[in-house]
Amino acid sequence: MHDDLAFVERIHRDLNDVRWPEPHEIRARARRRSRRTVAMAAVAVLVAVTGPAYAMTARPAAPPVTALPAPTHGSVRADIPLDSLLRATDVPVESGVQLGDAGLGEVMRLDPLLMRCGGERGLPMVDSYSRYSRSLTLLSPTGVGGAAAKGVLSQDVYRVDSAVGRQYFGQLRTMLVACREWRPVGSTMPDRESVPLETVHSWMVPATDFAGDESMVVRHESSATPGRGDGRTLEPAEATVVVRVGDLVTVLVTGPGLVVGRVDGSESTLGYADLEALGRTAAQRLCAGANPPC
Repeated sequence: MHDDLAFVERIHRDLNDVRWPEPHEIRARARRRSRRTVAMAAVAVLVAVTGPAYAMTARPAAPPVTALPAPTHGSVRADIPLDSLLRATDVPVESGVQLGDAGLGEVMRLDPLLMRCGGERGLPMVDSYSRYSRSLTLLSPTGVGGAAAKGVLSQDVYRVDSAVGRQYFGQLRTMLVACREWRPVGSTMPDRESVPLETVHSWMVPATDFAGDESMVVRHESSATPGRGDGRTLEPAEATVVVRVGDLVTVLVTGPGLVVGRVDGSESTLGYADLEALGRTAAQRLCAGANPPC
């Protein structure tokens, strides 16, 4: 009998240590269990009606473990938009026909005579390749009597890696320093007689850093003197304007239909101030398509 009373007392003590849920907790658990039962029953009915396809789509997607950051290159441009090119109205002379082209992996344009001079002076010639390119050529209106149109201005726009852009400008500056004056020896054949011809080429940089991240105006003059002393012939000067904005580089080259003003002012169709203004306009056109944009 004593053992039975001890057992009853132990049971009583254990029951006192048990925490019984409050009535409102019991009711809340019952409601949650009822909702789950109803939901599972509904899914079972739909699966029976629509088959296993619904069972797969109705299952809620698991949330990702970690949220990936948005790619920073999503807005980076790859191609070169047409708006990056100059318009005919940007050039301070009348022009007519416009020709254009686009390419991939093109070599960036450099003055071929300047490159020849650099090669003769022992400079390493390294081609600078673009990722994308777009070009434009403006022609003068057809002359009186159907005269052929002349090239007014050509423009090339290149999208390049930053290292390629630095290489291009660095090589150009090196060649301009080494080739201030160059005298290749050629020949001409007036009246079917071979006569030695001495040609003098000179390059100068009248303006730099006037637009974009980097810019320069390069002026090229050439003259020829026959060996028998028939007089010196001075060719019309040409100009190249190079501008970089971000990862875009544009090269503007004047044609025979656009006379560049001489240092002494004897030719005044287009002066250095006009070339700088043209370079600034070209830089503004490049801004929207550059990475990063202006």
